[in-house]
Amino acid sequence: MANLRLMADLHVGDSVTFQGRAFRVRGISPMSASPRRVLLEDPDTGDQIEALADDVELDDDSAA
Repeated sequence: MANLRLMADLHVGDSVTFQGRAFRVRGISPMSASPRRVLLEDPDTGDQIEALADDVELDDDSAA
């Protein structure tokens, strides 16, 4: 997966892909945290998971 260009590109509510599945960003760890993590929500089930920010790909519709 391609890494995000900058963490500033990622916002709560954005659509992302993680491990080939679509998710919504529901939270982002503080800038001082290393490695950066994001809280993701499955739009179909509402289940939430944590992932490394470098492992998620911003969907095209969120990049605008």
